[in-house]
Amino acid sequence: YKRQVSTQSTGTKILFLRLRNLIKTMKSPEQQVPGLKIVKDFITKEEEEFLIKEIEKQKWETDLKRNVQQYGYKFDHKSQKIKAVLGPLPSFFGGVTHRLVTQGLFPYVPDQMIINQYTPGQGIHPHIDKPCFEDVIGSVGLGSSCIMEFRNRDNPKGEQVDIFFERRTAVVISAYF
Repeated sequence: YKRQVSTQSTGTKILFLRLRNLIKTMKSPEQQVPGLKIVKDFITKEEEEFLIKEIEKQKWETDLKRNVQQYGYKFDHKSQKIKAVLGPLPSFFGGVTHRLVTQGLFPYVPDQMIINQYTPGQGIHPHIDKPCFEDVIGSVGLGSSCIMEFRNRDNPKGEQVDIFFERRTAVVISAYF
């Protein structure tokens, strides 16, 4: 009986040590994707609920396969260019945009925002964001979680990094990091 307990205990230690070694060699998404920052719980559940309510009060563009709202500048998805100045971002985004700067995720207060509403199973095709979006692109997950896929633009058929993008999380990719 003692021998059997000892064997199980030793097996557990070996498994634990192997698992620890595996964890030590695993890279975080930020280590795998240059310029990526992930901030879990960037907004609270209450902020998320508030933002969703405010967003739902606004008009949706429905000319794409998904619903879209645009603020700051109008991006034309067909021509892939900025088409119009829409004015400042709505005040209900103020807390989010301010926090992006104070937490060092953006070097300046964002002046453009696109809100995409996806249905379950829907997504967007792989793409490289256009130069008109400059050097910092950020997302804040509202309402649900999803998988975000990243590939090296210099080797698009190479290794893919999948990131579990949780609701209330901020994901920022920037040339500044």
